[in-house]
Amino acid sequence: MTEIITVTDTPDDRERAVIQDGLAAYNDARAGYRDPRELAVLVRDPVTGKVVGGLYGRSYLGILFIERFFLPEAMRGGGIGGRVLALAEEEGKRRGCSRIGLFTLHFQAPGFYLKQGYELAATLEVAPPGATRMLMTKKLV
Repeated sequence: MTEIITVTDTPDDRERAVIQDGLAAYNDARAGYRDPRELAVLVRDPVTGKVVGGLYGRSYLGILFIERFFLPEAMRGGGIGGRVLALAEEEGKRRGCSRIGLFTLHFQAPGFYLKQGYELAATLEVAPPGATRMLMTKKLV
């Protein structure tokens, strides 16, 4: 019998679950524990209370990974970003993470992360031509 292999950009929840649950079970068996947790640090408008920016990611097996970090243009450069990042790092430490990581593009905020003590771990040339994606990390302990 030959397996059927397909490619899609619309996997359903059950299909994703097969992959996620299978990998989680494998990792759990090897690591001896399971500790995934989501994290969000939200910046709210002081008048409306609506979320206007922040970051989200997840911790797992000793690493906190930031998936997305956004602040509106008017909030950049005034220290809010550093405060948001510091709160995420402190929560990572509370969770027992020894390292934090994230990807950024060369036209996003690599200078900001370097100022916050992050190190460049790897670079990947990506589309569009001339763009560089950077993996940046920082030790938390």
